[in-house]
Order: sequence, then C-alpha cells, then structure tokens
Amino acid sequence: MSKTIQLKFDDKQEHQLLAVESTVRLFDELSRQDESFQLGDEIVPNMPPATVLEENWLLANLSSVRTLNGLQDPLLSLDVDDGFELDGISNNSWRYPNFTLEMETGTGKTYVYLRTILELKKHYGFRKFVVVVPSIAIYEGVIKNFAITRTHFRTLYGNEPIHLTQYDGQQLSKLRNFASSSFLEVLAITLDSFNKNSNVIFKASEKLPGERKPYQYIQETRPILILDEPQNMESEKARSALRTLHPLFAIRYSATHRTNPNLLYRLSPVDALKHNLVKRIQVYGVKEEENYNQMLFSFESFVPYGLAVRVRTLINTHGVTTEGIVELKKGDDVFSKTKHEAYRGLIVEDIDKNAGVVVFTNGYKLAVKEATPSKPEVFRAQIEETVERHMQAQMLLKDRNIKVLSLFFIDRVANYTDNKGLIKTLFDEAFERLKKKYDFFNKFSSEEVRSAYFAKKKQKDGAEVEIDTEGKNEDERKAEKEAFRLIMRDKERLLSFDEKVAFIFAHSALKEGWDNPNVFQICTLNETRSEMKKRQEIGRGLRLCVDQTGERVMEEGVNVLTVVANDSYESYVRSLQMEYQDDGEAAPAPPTNARRDFSKRNDKIFRSKDFKEFWEKLNRKTSYRINVDTENLIGECVSHLKATQFPEPRVVVTKGKFVITSFQIELISVTGYAAKLKVTISDSSGDSNTVTKSFEQGKDLSRELKDVRLKGYKLVVVRQRGDDSEVIFGNDNILTKYHPITFDTEEGQKIDSRSVVEPSATYPVFNFIDRAARETGLTRPTLNRIFRSLPGSKKELIFKNPQGFCSKFIDVVKNVLADHVALRIEYIVDGDPFIHDVEQLFPKNMRYAQKEVIPGDENSLYDQVQCDSDVEMRFVQYRLQKEDEMVLYFKFPSSFRINIPKVIGNYNPDWGIIRWTSEEPKMKLQLVRETKGTMDRNLLQYPHEKRKLDCAEKHFEALGVDYRQIDDKILYWWKNEKRK
Repeated sequence: MSKTIQLKFDDKQEHQLLAVESTVRLFDELSRQDESFQLGDEIVPNMPPATVLEENWLLANLSSVRTLNGLQDPLLSLDVDDGFELDGISNNSWRYPNFTLEMETGTGKTYVYLRTILELKKHYGFRKFVVVVPSIAIYEGVIKNFAITRTHFRTLYGNEPIHLTQYDGQQLSKLRNFASSSFLEVLAITLDSFNKNSNVIFKASEKLPGERKPYQYIQETRPILILDEPQNMESEKARSALRTLHPLFAIRYSATHRTNPNLLYRLSPVDALKHNLVKRIQVYGVKEEENYNQMLFSFESFVPYGLAVRVRTLINTHGVTTEGIVELKKGDDVFSKTKHEAYRGLIVEDIDKNAGVVVFTNGYKLAVKEATPSKPEVFRAQIEETVERHMQAQMLLKDRNIKVLSLFFIDRVANYTDNKGLIKTLFDEAFERLKKKYDFFNKFSSEEVRSAYFAKKKQKDGAEVEIDTEGKNEDERKAEKEAFRLIMRDKERLLSFDEKVAFIFAHSALKEGWDNPNVFQICTLNETRSEMKKRQEIGRGLRLCVDQTGERVMEEGVNVLTVVANDSYESYVRSLQMEYQDDGEAAPAPPTNARRDFSKRNDKIFRSKDFKEFWEKLNRKTSYRINVDTENLIGECVSHLKATQFPEPRVVVTKGKFVITSFQIELISVTGYAAKLKVTISDSSGDSNTVTKSFEQGKDLSRELKDVRLKGYKLVVVRQRGDDSEVIFGNDNILTKYHPITFDTEEGQKIDSRSVVEPSATYPVFNFIDRAARETGLTRPTLNRIFRSLPGSKKELIFKNPQGFCSKFIDVVKNVLADHVALRIEYIVDGDPFIHDVEQLFPKNMRYAQKEVIPGDENSLYDQVQCDSDVEMRFVQYRLQKEDEMVLYFKFPSSFRINIPKVIGNYNPDWGIIRWTSEEPKMKLQLVRETKGTMDRNLLQYPHEKRKLDCAEKHFEALGVDYRQIDDKILYWWKNEKRK
C-alpha cells in the first residue's frame, strides 16, 4: 500500500491573506447576521428576504479596497448582473453584484476562497455558500481541496463546524439539509446541473415532499456564490442559470478572466513570479523543420475582431517554401496569400465562429478542434526529452526527498489507449532505453510508471462519466478506475516514493481544476486550441513542490517547470506572451530556453580572499532580542484605536427609479488613426446628453466618457477609406458612416434618495480578549489594559457590533505591534559563523529558469546576473557595471534569509558588493544594497516590506556590514548615508 503524503499549509502567506481580507472589507460596517433568521420550513438564509445590500454602500467599500490594492481605475458605478432567470423556470428577473479576484494559477486560489468563506462567517455570520464549477475536473479539485484543508482550517478557526454538500441529482434530500442547517454550509455543484430547465433540480421530487422544488431550497437561503473559473460561465444561458439561484452576491476566482466585474484584487502572473510564489518556467521546443513534403493546413486562432482566422500553412516566398501563419477572412484567395500552387483556386467561402469551422469553395471544412496529423519523429524527440529530463530531475532531487512527476497532453486518446498507440509505444521505448543510465529507475517497467485519465463526454443532466471505459473488459475497467482515483482523488499518493506512477497522460480533462505541486515537466503532444490555452497547460505545474513530509520547498533553483513543446522555443514563447497580453496583463519575463539552463560561477572571484572574508562576515548567525516597552505599546495601541472608525450596524434605505438608457454611436469622419464620433445618451426619464469628439485608435469610450455602460467599446481598429471608413471595437462591433450602433441597457440605475436608520439593538459580547490574545501573541492583561484605556464611547461600540469591533481591534493591535517590534528589535552575533553552506548557495552552475538575466562582467560572481525587476536591471547595467572601482558583486540566493520575528516574516536581501572608495586613502567597502522602485518605504506594496527593511538594517549593523536601501537613480549608492 502506497504511503499518502499529508500536504501542509502556511496560514501566513501575505498574498493569500490580502485576497481574503479584500473580500471581508467589502462589507465593512455590515452588522453580523442574526442566527435566528428562518422561514416557514426552518430554512436559514444568509439575510432575511426583504433585506438588500445597498449598492452605493458596496461601491464605496469596493473603491476603498481597490485603492488599498493599487487598482487605480475609478469605478463610477457598481457592476451588477441584472436579467431574467432561466427560460422555462420563471418569468422573474434577478439582480446581484459580482466581485472579481484574479489570482495566477498555482498561488492557492481554492485555499483563498475556502478561507474567505470561513472569514465571512466569522465576521458577518454568512453561512450559506454555493461553489459553482464548470467541469467535473474542477469539481473533483474542490472536493479534494476541501478534504485536505479540513484539519488545517479546524485548527485555524477553533473547530468551526463546516459541512460540504456534494450535489447529486439522485440525492435531492441533501438540499433540504443544506437549506435548514444553522451551521456553515457549502454546496458544490457543476453548472451543467442547473443550466437547463430539464435538469432534475427544477422538477418536483418525492424525495423532497412539500411545495418546494429542489432549486427553491437553494433560492431561499439567499446564497453567496463562489464562481470557480467563471470565464467558462459567461454565456447568457449560464448567467440566467446563476440568476435562478437568487444569489445575494457572487465572488469570482480565476487566473484568466474574460471579464472582471468589480475587480477588487489582482495577483498577476508578474506578481506571482516576482515574489517566487510559483515555479519558474523554461521551454524546450521541438519542431520539425525543412520538411515541407506533407501538406499542412491547421487552425491557429480566430482573430479577436471581425470574421477572420489565423491558419498555419505552407507559404511560398521567392521560390522558398516555409511554414507560417496567414490571416484569412471571408472571400480571401488562399493562393494569393500563400503563393503555394496546391491552393490555387481555393477561396474562403465562410467563417462560422459559433460552429468553429472555416468553409472553402471546394467543400473542404477546417474544424477548430480538428487535430493535425501526428508527427512520429517530433513526438519521439519530445517524449525522449521529457523522460530524460524527468530522470535527471529525479536524480538531483532524490536526496531532497522530492518525487518528480511529468504530465503529457496528447493529441488523440487512441494514441495512448490502442494496443499499439503511437504515444504509448514511443514512451515505453524511451523509458526502457533511458532507465539503464539512471539507477533509480532500473527497477521499474514502463507500464508501472505511467497512468492516464481521459474523461468521457458529458451526459444528460450535466453528469459526466468519471472515465471512459467503453469497450473495455473487466480488468481494463478496473485499471481505468484505479487511474482515475490515483490522478483525480488521491493525487497526494502520487507524491510518495511508494507510488510507482510518475508519468501522467491526459487529453483535455486536466486543463483546469487539477494540478499537482510536483509536476516538473509538461510535454505538449497536442496542437493547443482555444479551449485549452498554453497558460492553462502550464498552470497544471506552476504550484511550488513539496517533499515527502508535505512541506513546501521554496528554493527557486528547485522549483523549475520545463515545458517540452511541439513548437520552436521562439514561437511557443511568443504565443504564451500573447496570451498573457490578451488577458490584459503585462507579460512576465519570457521563459528561458531550456538549452540555456545554467550560469557559470566565476571561480576567480569565488576563491578570492575578498569574497571569502566578506562571506564569512555575512554568514554569521544572529539572534534577536525585542525590547518591548509595554507602557509605550499600550499607549500606541490606545492612540491608534481612539482614531479608528469602528464598524457600526446600520440600516440603509434607498429609493430610485427604474430607468432604461439608450446609446447611439455615430461615425462622423476618420482622419488618419482618429475617428470623430457622436455619442448620444438618452434615458426613459427624459434626460439626454450628446458628445461629439475625436478618439484615437486604442482609446476606450468607457474611460474617455467615464461611463462603464460603454465597456467593450475600445477603438481597436480605425480605417480611413472615405465614405467606407470604419471603426472596429474590442467587442467586435463594427461602426461605419451610415450604420450607427445603438443599444439599450438597464444598467446604471440611479438612487434618488438614501437614508440611514441607526438600530438601537445590542448584542451579547463574547470573550474577544481571548481571541485577540491568540491572534496577536500579547498577554490577556496587556490586552485588557488596552481595552480599558479606551474612552467609554469607544468601548460601548462593542455592544453594537461585537464581531466587527473585535476584528478591527485585533487588526489595529497587530499592526502597532509589528511596528513596535521593528523599531525596538536588537540583533546579537552568535558564535557559529557557518549558517549556510557557501558551495550549496553558490554552486558552480546556477539555473535561473524564467528569471530575467543579463550578461555579467569580470566582477560578477556568475557570467549571468539575475534581475527581478527593471530597477535591478538598470542598477546592474548603469551602476555596478559602470564602476571603475568595483571589486565584485553578487545577487543573494533566495534561500539566504535573515531571521526576523514571525509577526513580520523572513527577509532575503538583494546585492552583496565590494567596491573601492573613491577618495584617498583607498579602502575596500563591503556593502549590502536593497534595490526598490521607491525610496519612500511607506509606498511599498506590502506593509511588512518596510518593517523587514527596518529589521535588516539592525541585523547588518550587528554584523558590521554597511546596509542601505537605494533605487537605480542614486548616484553615490555606495556611500553610507543613514536614512532620515
């Protein structure tokens, strides 16, 4: 029996805490919901039926959270989903807000929303949540994450009872239990289970006696929706199904949103990479070249605007045939685009985006999902490269107790499942041949180390067969089920050396919702289509790896994801960068070429007396002492708490008119790349406004006219053709001179009046001092003194909103305590000088996978210098490498950490430098420099960054090393100028 690894979770990851806190702060000033809210059949809702969350109040809170998170674009109104419920269920409409959190794959999105659920219960008493997912793979992932985090969250939230209901159309009685429970309840359900009026959830059932239909139990709880991967739930059909659940509000979590209504938090790919929260990426490209004897005509992508398509095909240029991409639109002559004789007379007859086909005049149809012919030689090279890299990685990481996994995305299921399937055969050959070079694998056969999961097509009522066992005998079906359990449900078992399987094959079932932290290689034996982008593929292996104890391993040299692509490195990276840009992100540093794995150490510097003496000084262990001034700490806490606005419950009453607004956009003229437009806005209340103005290509009407209802009307293309001039918008709408664009919307409802009624009710106070003691680490007597020192008017607020008061109290005290510690910490040099092995920290060959690197010089420790930002790059290029007085410099490895109290967190410095003084007498300066984009520590992204720098100053002062924070603009960066 294979050992199962118990994954461990860090409850203090700053990006996750910030995401959770962002959602909690949306509802600042909301009183805790009373547990006694019930309807006739003892249904316990999140809020009473007649109570609403006032939209202007939500908008104000949202704007505040966005500002804290650095999202600068102002929101003029709250983005709400408003429309009819699912056709055939009712003629009613429903209106509710969506809030968006964007988190790069692998950074703990599911952990964040599960913890957010617990925090919303803790702060506001919300207790009914519905997690909606678009696929079985994601559904299985949610169930699995719930199971593996249960113990962690119980410890964190004092055994808070939380129950997960897995929706099953055959066990409808579970919905009644979900609705009537007074505990924290989470319902997990696939969208396909309720997006058709034929679904059993909409039909009366003898399993649920009474007047209610199954879905009405959910409705009456006024659920909070958690939308996992909502980019797959944005059709009008999906949105109407979601409205039918009568949500109080929805929270959207994904890395690749198509739209981001009410965006409140963003952890971009750039941020995730910059803060070492995910694996670095390197790409190994495998591409057949110079073989143009086979015809090639394959789909690449639809053009975002208009009816056009990009096709990979053969192109004849000056008599030379090459492979390339051409853009085709309806009516195009393929021969004129390619000059390839095989396409003479071939015309594009139609492009049907909905059906996903391109139709040509000779009757040939190019299907979007049609795979190109398998290329045995390309596949052989990819598979061999993946297997060898897997074996090399495992040999390197075996002593670190890390098991290596590889994931293959294949082009056709039959290429694996058939007895002589091409991919399975090539893998077996490669494994059996290569294992002779690596002792670790010699004891295994290829059949033992590989497994696969291929989901069957969706069935009636949204159900999906777990695995495709059609046509299989009993032994084969049993093996398929075991593979499903291992890959989808027992994936921690894959992490154990006791489990032989290390190579996983899939077609598309693992595109979202599944990942494994120890996937180190991803091999793409498929042509990536729009339904499975490169970003989704690499997302399966971005999570940081774990060892045999379940602990995360943080070293970036270990956390490297290798993508073995059936494309050239340049082409793959270009496509991947375009996907980041298409998702509205500045693309991260390009993945490094897997052939350029290592930077070489300059042993002349490494063995030098200067480096040795400097390193011995840096490598000494320090311990710290915190001189807590209790009286001062209490005084600071009281001072801050006096100035704090504590949330008070209130009832907001609003009144408004139902207004329909009509928009008309007219094209007046085009000059160069600027279009003169006339935008007329009129509504059913009689108000009207017209703006006539020139807009340059690239401008967004919603921003220029400060009206979110014009979202999507970005001028993507402006063409000057006289009377035939046109403007193409980002939403694919085309504006011509004689065909204006008109549309009506019910968005942007205005509130005519708003009043606030202060309730006089009070609530029983729990022992919040105990909670504060656990959260802050301060003693109960100290916390009691802080509370008792507050003015009576402040202390009385606890009776109006105990939970809100406690949360604010703890937040303020924790921040004051962190500042107090950073200000008063003292470091002492211990006796043992060798806390790090210098050979391990600075190996002969250093791998900087997907780190931005620039060439080093004679003074750099490595021939390539790692730079984590443009500021660092400019500092190296225009400061370190321009200095005549330079002796040596190096970047501290990420595993070199300074010990700082937990309330603040550990710290990794940037640069170690030795430089001659500019003045006589000449002396060598031993320097540590921290490069930041701003010299104002109060403007750093995370509040703890300032505190870390404050502690680092004292640590290096104890070591006798000159430490200073700088930016790339400071000329005399080597001078010892104390910060003011």
